[in-house]
Amino acid sequence: MTRKRKRQGLSLLELIIASSMLAMLLASISVVIRAGRESWEAHEGDYVRVEAAHSVLRHIVRQIRAAEAVTEITVATNNSGRLGLRMPNGEIHLWAHDSTNNLVNYGVATPNNLLAPEITGLRFTGRRADGTTAAATAADVQCLEIEVTIQLPRETNGQRIVTSWAWVRSW
Repeated sequence: MTRKRKRQGLSLLELIIASSMLAMLLASISVVIRAGRESWEAHEGDYVRVEAAHSVLRHIVRQIRAAEAVTEITVATNNSGRLGLRMPNGEIHLWAHDSTNNLVNYGVATPNNLLAPEITGLRFTGRRADGTTAAATAADVQCLEIEVTIQLPRETNGQRIVTSWAWVRSW
């Protein structure tokens, strides 16, 4: 008489197949998660640079609108610009771009405080009150065009320029 045995578990072959399928599934999921994370980090890095450019521009425009006069300005072709403003309390506020380290510095009397990193260019164009005539000297500047340039390294043509205009409060 033959006796049938009840099956009590997985055979070794079934266990190996199930383990292999689980390993392939986990490997696929980890690749998808890693790609998503890298994409998120790339986007976040670009976003931080764009926000830095906008914050530099807003800071400078706000100060120009409160200023009494322009005390110094680099030529409009200089992509690593410097700007000085005399404020109502008599202080001189300065901005300067450090092209070696891609930084914008700001300060009273000397630009020694970091305003923003990862800024590849800062350009100031001084104009008279009509907004079109170029100003010959800093004392003639009543309107400024400000350009802040950043580089987005993950894009083929990743250079972005953020621009704004501002008139000096009094002249």
